[in-house]
Amino acid sequence: MALPVAVLTVRRARIRAEIADTHLAKMLGLMFRRRLARNAGLLLCFRWTANHGIHMLNVRFPLDVLFLGADGRIVHIHRAVPGEWGFSAGQPIRYVLEVNAGFCRLHGIRAGDRCALPAALARRNTSFPG
Repeated sequence: MALPVAVLTVRRARIRAEIADTHLAKMLGLMFRRRLARNAGLLLCFRWTANHGIHMLNVRFPLDVLFLGADGRIVHIHRAVPGEWGFSAGQPIRYVLEVNAGFCRLHGIRAGDRCALPAALARRNTSFPG
């Protein structure tokens, strides 16, 4: 399944991120892949802000998982390992950016930094449905 791609920037780091904005794409995430290319990532896009959780089921390599608010600000970074189940930021977020483990340390990325999101993503509805 080919996903759309956008270039994201955090600090001076550029990330070529696949955009997972459908239920299926978010559910599959990086499952069953052998690796993630250098400076690549996966951006999970949720339709509303909430305490969204994710897992590492069938993910074969460790990741830095960045939990982002609706404005792109990093609210939490989690170092995830293969097989880890059910973790979240513990607070409302809108996006999850998955990159190779060590990416944040290498680029000095930390909670509070802002990820520049494509304008098309930022304009989407952020209110809770119903």
